[in-house]
Amino acid sequence: MLNNKKTAMGFICLGVVAIVAAIIVSAVFRRPSSFYSTDIPNELDEAVGLSIYAMNGVSASDISMDGQTVHYAAVRDSEAFFETECLGEGHLTLGYTDKGDTVEVYALCSTIGYGFRDGMFVDNSGSFCIPTLIQLSKSADGGYVFKEAQEAEDGSENVPSIKKMFPAEIAKKALSAQSDDDIRDNLQGQCDSCAAAYLKAIGREAKVGSYYEEDFKLLSDYGVSDDVCNELLKRRPEYGLYLGEFEKIESGVRYVYSVKWKGDDSGSGTVTYSKKNYDTGKSVKKYTYKVEGDSITEVKAKKKK
Repeated sequence: MLNNKKTAMGFICLGVVAIVAAIIVSAVFRRPSSFYSTDIPNELDEAVGLSIYAMNGVSASDISMDGQTVHYAAVRDSEAFFETECLGEGHLTLGYTDKGDTVEVYALCSTIGYGFRDGMFVDNSGSFCIPTLIQLSKSADGGYVFKEAQEAEDGSENVPSIKKMFPAEIAKKALSAQSDDDIRDNLQGQCDSCAAAYLKAIGREAKVGSYYEEDFKLLSDYGVSDDVCNELLKRRPEYGLYLGEFEKIESGVRYVYSVKWKGDDSGSGTVTYSKKNYDTGKSVKKYTYKVEGDSITEVKAKKKK
């Protein structure tokens, strides 16, 4: 009887050991349903770039070049400076959490809009080094599909929102990166590369840069009063505030808008607004105003005999 009890107890002990061992092996070798990593796969990093375009609604047109796709934005209205024609993106992927069917990506994102002004291709809008939480879903072929994105808040909510969006380790990196000139320059360089690729795709050569670095002039730089400047902008808002030329695509046709000042530095002279077809050089519209102090007089073109 005693031997039988010992044997039974032995089998029970062996069974318990086997169950415990199975649990340990399963815990060690079973891939978790959700895992976090800072080792970014190339295909995931590429998906982040495409997601940034999706976030900005870039769907007006795509240009294929050398097997790659160059994205550009629908021309956006800008009465203050000029038009956005190409959208450049730059990003730094800091980490991600794979949740099985979906992926959360933690990234720093920059977007810059570019347009032609005075023969250059310079930025006219943008957001820089923005901590962004991007939600992606996995497709049947193993790729990634953009779902939605959340950007860090501005002002006093900036730091709390980053800490809420990102894991602690990533939040710390994101907060320090926002004041890191090397990272910001890297993101700017990525955006500029997008602009350069776009120029190549449309067969144009131009300097890529920032309007902050250029000395673009306003009518007020020549003594024209604020009241006159505001009135002219009200009459001809499509030409913006700045002197010089910029380009705009309308219904697939590229036009050159021009604002020229002829006068002295005391605010007296003439302002000429003109629009011409870029490809043909044909004049489409022209308006001329004579400015004397706070007086504005439209100069009518003489009819040809």
